[in-house]
Amino acid sequence: MITKEEFEKAVECCTGFTVSCENCPLSEKDFKCGVYLAEYLKENEPAPAATGTSSEVSKDTGSILHLDDSTKEQICQAYDTVDEACTDIIDIYEGMSACERRAFDVGEVYGKICSTRDKLENMKGTN
Repeated sequence: MITKEEFEKAVECCTGFTVSCENCPLSEKDFKCGVYLAEYLKENEPAPAATGTSSEVSKDTGSILHLDDSTKEQICQAYDTVDEACTDIIDIYEGMSACERRAFDVGEVYGKICSTRDKLENMKGTN
């Protein structure tokens, strides 16, 4: 078992801007850190109440989101739609000529570059 302080320091090491095991209190332990973190949470966090909803902490605001069964169903339906779209695009891609594939790949890379540039500019505060 680990202490609260070890848990908090390990979480900080694992989730910081630059992930580093250098100062992690779990780096010298026998098992991977996930084993200790899961065990700590299992021992110290209360079990969720059986309410028909699940709670998740929003990464953006730190607030708790409550998902009822209909919301979960909508999420699953959206996932199924995305999965079908991925299957379709893979089928289309596999039928493309080499030249068409290169053009498609260039478009994908360009989109990722633009997205990354936007994220970096937002981090700098220029937008």
